Amino acid sequence: MGIVRKQSIIGSTLTYIGAALGFVTSALLFPHYFSQEEIGVISLLVTYSVLFAQFASAGFVQTITRMFPYFKNKEQGHNGFLFLTLAVVVVASLIMIAVFFASKSFITGNGGDNNLFAQYSFLILPLFISTAFFNIFDAYSKALYNAVRGTMLKEVAQRVLVLVCIGATLWWNLSFGTFLNLYVLCFVLVLLYLIVALTFEGQMHLRPNFSMIDKKMGREIRQVSLYGIVISASSFIIINIDRIMIDKLVQVDSLAQIGIYTTCSYFATMIILPSRALLKISSTLVAEAWQQNAMEKIRELYVKSTITQLIIGLLVFVGLCVNIDYIFHIIPESFSSGKWVIVFVGLFYLSDMAAGISPHIISNSPQYKKLSHFTIALVVVVIAFNFIFIPLWGITGAAVSLFLAKLLYNFNLFLYVRNRYNLQPYNRNHTIIIGIGAAVFALVYFLPETGNVFINIGIKSSLTIILYCIGIYFARVSPDVQELVGAVLRRIARRPRRDVACDVSAVSSKVQKP
Repeated sequence: MGIVRKQSIIGSTLTYIGAALGFVTSALLFPHYFSQEEIGVISLLVTYSVLFAQFASAGFVQTITRMFPYFKNKEQGHNGFLFLTLAVVVVASLIMIAVFFASKSFITGNGGDNNLFAQYSFLILPLFISTAFFNIFDAYSKALYNAVRGTMLKEVAQRVLVLVCIGATLWWNLSFGTFLNLYVLCFVLVLLYLIVALTFEGQMHLRPNFSMIDKKMGREIRQVSLYGIVISASSFIIINIDRIMIDKLVQVDSLAQIGIYTTCSYFATMIILPSRALLKISSTLVAEAWQQNAMEKIRELYVKSTITQLIIGLLVFVGLCVNIDYIFHIIPESFSSGKWVIVFVGLFYLSDMAAGISPHIISNSPQYKKLSHFTIALVVVVIAFNFIFIPLWGITGAAVSLFLAKLLYNFNLFLYVRNRYNLQPYNRNHTIIIGIGAAVFALVYFLPETGNVFINIGIKSSLTIILYCIGIYFARVSPDVQELVGAVLRRIARRPRRDVACDVSAVSSKVQKP
């Protein structure tokens, strides 16, 4: 097995483990052991720190990925590339520190319930600095063909450390402020470990060397970095601007509303998780197809991605919806105002699943810069919708804004790919899949309930999976599903015959013994 494929499999596994740990921490433990306002503070700290980190990284996460191969030469200290990168990021970080102090009054706000956030807003500084430099060293490590370590540290180790901090806070009855300091320390520790690991590997080449940076190379680095800033910052804003705008537009208990919104959103993220591994593989295949100008291959991947992801995403979405009332028996009922947040954020992720690999088709094409135009437009639309819907419907309005903006974005990507490259992935099978999902929801949601929440969840979840899978199989909407189910059924059908053969052989040998 090649190193790239092996690390991709390990990385995907670690991502799933990390997602499970994050779900336990943020969706299950936080609501029980922290107040809604405290969860809101944690959410805002992370939101602002990651936003600042996008600009502090100066787009060099993408620059490392794209430009490092030109500089790579261990004997020559990679021609000073790491020094150049760190110098730029240090300067950008200093600028962002100045921006933080200049905008602190806007960030913390003047409302009464914002005082709790104002007390701890200074923690944005160590959070964003550690996040920015971790992203840089992680990208550098990946460029050196070690993609697993950063994933292990960020997705697993950091979240395990947070769990330990929660346990320590509960065990010793620590204050919320002490927990936040420990929480920030988790980010710093994984960064320090990554730096130490690269140092022991002899890869921390910090000697300046600008011999390779001529006028053409400098221009290329600037263009790639600018593109990286636009894409990374825009992608972050799309997912996280709602929390900031809830804080600014909701007049009463905004921190508590952010806490409810953040907690309920975590349940919806389960919809998008299965697509991560699929998209990593598909993106590589699309890039290879573009190199070979194999448009039929891209068309095939496009159709399969929309069908496969819609099948998987819709199953998870229907499972969430039939059990949505039980969620607020698992977490405190005071979070129940976030019920529709789960639905609309779920639709946001489902629309992404149904869009398939359309962003990857554009990002790997000669017109890759067009994706940044669509992304910037999406940011503008999300912000505009938030100004309209948050004052009307509060946190539900934020979720509606997210879904509608993403729907428009994916529709525009679809139109662009269809008109530019004559690729159209949708057919009657997609309608059949949606119809099966709707029918299963209608059948299962209104079933009589038992007196036990967990029995209800077990019954409804099992029925949803069974009915949905039977419907998808017999509708024959996906050759991949037919092949997978057929292989499983053949394996099950063969197993009893082998068992019977073994039993007959054993009986025969006993009879033949004197």
